[in-house]
Amino acid sequence: MVSSTIRSKDGRERREKGVEAGDAAAAGGENPQRFRRLEKMRVALIKVGSLGDVLRTTALLPGLKRLHPSLELTWITAREALPLISGHPDVSEAVDLSDLYTNSWRHRYYDWVVSLDDDRDLCRLAADLPHNRLSGGYEDQNGCVRYTSDLECWFGMGRLRSDQDGGLRRANQLKRENSLAYGEIFYAGLALPPPIEQPSLYIPACEEEWAHQWVRGRGLLGKPLVALNTGAGPRWRFKSWGEKQTAQLARRLAEELHLGIIITGGPAEASRNTRIACAASSPDVVAAPTELSLLSFASLVGQCSMLVTSDSLALHIGIALQRPVIAFFGPTSDAEIDLFGLGEKIVTPLTCRRCYVADCDVRPHCMESISVNELYNAVRRWL
Repeated sequence: MVSSTIRSKDGRERREKGVEAGDAAAAGGENPQRFRRLEKMRVALIKVGSLGDVLRTTALLPGLKRLHPSLELTWITAREALPLISGHPDVSEAVDLSDLYTNSWRHRYYDWVVSLDDDRDLCRLAADLPHNRLSGGYEDQNGCVRYTSDLECWFGMGRLRSDQDGGLRRANQLKRENSLAYGEIFYAGLALPPPIEQPSLYIPACEEEWAHQWVRGRGLLGKPLVALNTGAGPRWRFKSWGEKQTAQLARRLAEELHLGIIITGGPAEASRNTRIACAASSPDVVAAPTELSLLSFASLVGQCSMLVTSDSLALHIGIALQRPVIAFFGPTSDAEIDLFGLGEKIVTPLTCRRCYVADCDVRPHCMESISVNELYNAVRRWL
């Protein structure tokens, strides 16, 4: 009979004490060194949203592999995120959370469940998977959504922070004060052997060929290319740099530095990107299609020598493809992003940065405080 630490009364009590006292072994199960003695370590990794977070979580895979060379990892994610991880050599199985027909993974016993989302349904799933050890978000037997103490550094900056520990207000304060990158937090919390790795993305040759032909068809072949990805979707409009600023930057890069400029973005930026390309008024500034698959979009970024981007999926793609990235930040944390020595982070000088608010009445707001000259000079430094 398979048992799970989360299913026994004693196990639940030990874990709850671990969360309160910071005892990672009690909170998450047995000492991770135990796994070195196993012939195979079955790990379930739950990371569903957002797409950028899914991609940057691939940085943990080499560390998990070093922890146990016979790692058998099942990654549970959203259907739309599967192309980002399906080709990864350290992922044994990538499963669609919503697939009700292929669900043998739900009944498999895992040595370790690593649960990195704070959504209630996903935390319930983490608790329900048969396991020996659990790290991250889970739902306890009383229906409360909590997290294990080994990942306090991450989840303590989020919405699962308990009211008795200051709730969301304290969590937001900690997020503003945080100086650790995403990889640093999780390598330490999960006790993964160093070094901290970059995210990785595997693009099929057919996608690379498509992107090459697209660039050729726009007359940009042979020019150094820079992608400008200055939108950020509708949720975080204050992560987006202005259309007028983007057009000015594109024109200067094309005319003064003789670069080919590709304006990139997702479906929400379609009309925006067309307006930017028109306003730039240069044959060397073109708007890319916005209805691309994830890997087609990534392959287009891969054709470029450099990427100028908001804090968005494109940022993580650029890092994963080891392209120099000029990333600008306002309402979100620049500290969490590690560029691994390739590029620069341009951060608003406003003291209200890292506010994580969807709306803002400060004028000029954080994106308006970042000038065309700042980004232009950063691009020049990395050519």
